[in-house]
Amino acid sequence: MINSKILVTVQFLMIFAILIPKKSTQLTMIWWILPLIAVITALWIFTHNRVGNFNITPEIRKDAKLIVSGPYRFVRHPMYSALIFFMFGIVLHWFNFINLLFLIIMTFALALKAFREEKLWHISDPAYKDYKNHTTMIIPYLL
Repeated sequence: MINSKILVTVQFLMIFAILIPKKSTQLTMIWWILPLIAVITALWIFTHNRVGNFNITPEIRKDAKLIVSGPYRFVRHPMYSALIFFMFGIVLHWFNFINLLFLIIMTFALALKAFREEKLWHISDPAYKDYKNHTTMIIPYLL
């Protein structure tokens, strides 16, 4: 399995690569709605999960608590959802196939992080299995 720090590095490299302005074609005038949804989601997340409960790597902190309220009622990884929505909006604004490729790579790295984190939650908290059966992983009602 890929090292957690490599996944985090790939994630951030892809974010920075997408954010570098390039010659591109704006696909829609309402591209900003997705980043706005992402920011609102992130603020909602912070009202239900304390900052110390987060970890940039998929490893679970010793004192981590399983959160099942707020956005966590719908998805198990709402921060990943918010990041994907945010970056997808940016890709729509600065659309080119390189940015689309970077978004796909970033999403793949996030999915690998999510799978690893879920495996660890299964080990550390027996309630996780039931939680997993009632929520989607990243995209509400879809994935």
